[in-house]
Amino acid sequence: MSTSIGYSLVKSHGSYASECGYCKSSEDTSHKFGLSAIMLTCQDYQDLIDRGWRRLDATKFHASKSQRQLINKFNRFLEGTYVPSNENDTDSNKDKLKSRKRTENTFDLVEAIHEAEGRVDLKHKFKVTTELSSFTQEKYQLYYKYQTIIHNDTELSEESFRRFLVNSPLKHEPQVIPIASGYGSFHQCYYLDDKLIAVAVLDVLPKCTSSVYFFYDPDYGYLQLGKYSALREITMTLELHTAGLKDLHWYYMGYYIHNCQKMSYKGQYKPSDLLDPETYEWYSIEHCTRLLNQYKYVSFANPLSDAQYANHETSRQCAENIDLPLPGMLDPNKVTDNDIKDMMVYIDGAVKHFNNVSYFNHFGKKYLLKEYYAAVGLELAKKM
Repeated sequence: MSTSIGYSLVKSHGSYASECGYCKSSEDTSHKFGLSAIMLTCQDYQDLIDRGWRRLDATKFHASKSQRQLINKFNRFLEGTYVPSNENDTDSNKDKLKSRKRTENTFDLVEAIHEAEGRVDLKHKFKVTTELSSFTQEKYQLYYKYQTIIHNDTELSEESFRRFLVNSPLKHEPQVIPIASGYGSFHQCYYLDDKLIAVAVLDVLPKCTSSVYFFYDPDYGYLQLGKYSALREITMTLELHTAGLKDLHWYYMGYYIHNCQKMSYKGQYKPSDLLDPETYEWYSIEHCTRLLNQYKYVSFANPLSDAQYANHETSRQCAENIDLPLPGMLDPNKVTDNDIKDMMVYIDGAVKHFNNVSYFNHFGKKYLLKEYYAAVGLELAKKM
């Protein structure tokens, strides 16, 4: 478990089912294996998210026409030629910002994102800062306003905000890159005329920038800050890669639930890939959506025929009260004692080999280790 910066310490919560907060299901349709991290190296987190989620290669990203227009509109707002109260954009000085005339062939994402940033000759002053995740009253008040207005969330507190978006088990790992603060958990703060209007919560890892959460002032909803932030984070990923972090060129947008309308926008950032839940190989989202339109669950590498899928669904429904391995998990019942022989556990304030802890000699307790092994795989089971 030892590395140059220590080890990862996680707590397994096992498999369980619950209602889906994204789909607002009335039944326990969300099946998951839960882990909570006490300490986590950035590399181990990278390996964990590579066992799920979705990704986009920032070096191959091409902004669509609507995405180019969104950036241009944002820049025009800063310039003062886009008036939100007027349905017809007012272009009082059409040549002031070059971005308005760009076509797909001449559009430069990095240049466009930064074009109006830090300008003193525009109507509005805009700046973005990136800092290690931290608590401030300004951030909390913005979060409170966003949650109550956008999500009708009334059960809020400073402590819950800290747990959700400030406290991080990731250990900061500095990198010798001028524009980078290293790997770890960060807040990217958007300031308009010196007022905090949005915060992107990001994890920067050895191979990717992972988008955790984004909250903004609903008064500025007309700027489509959620979509704008994704383009800015893709830009940040590209800049980190260009600056010398050559392995870091992926942008992760988190979960993708195909039939959840709130997540449909994620497929608009291309080229995007989804991970096959069985083979852990990546497939283009165009390939995946065709199959996901047809099946509730599918392996992109080995899709079932309609008859096979019907039999598969029937067998799963008949066995709904039986613990079945989740998609992407090994069957814990097929994990042998030899498979878990090198696993370490944290108990009584020390890291110990599980064979030296009598607590795990009981079959039921040993099964918990086998279930954990089945969920995270051989390499991570040995390290975490």
